[in-house]
Amino acid sequence: MSMILFACVVRVRDGLPLSASTDFHFSQDFLECRKRLKVLSSILAQYPSRGTAKGRDLSIHFLSSGDIACMAICSSNYSNIMAFCFLEELQWEFAASYDTTSIGLASRPYAFLEFGL
Repeated sequence: MSMILFACVVRVRDGLPLSASTDFHFSQDFLECRKRLKVLSSILAQYPSRGTAKGRDLSIHFLSSGDIACMAICSSNYSNIMAFCFLEELQWEFAASYDTTSIGLASRPYAFLEFGL
């Protein structure tokens, strides 16, 4: 089944997770992909504003703009176009809800957990 399994919003400068969806997947592949996502989020500033890290069964898509980046773990057969449309919408909604000052001042993970992903 092709789908988005996990999504999160992180601060680009340090990879601090600001908001995330709930995990309901506990397969070993998914847990390994979450570890790769965490590493990738900490070095996003070194990458272009959008990209994909492909795996055998799962892929990580990311889209960054300004202070935030939106990231998603999707099944590998999920359409790249659909993944980036989702990330663009998520980024727009998050940026409309929170200003750059509050994003910059966030000091703990998931400071914006109330944001509905």
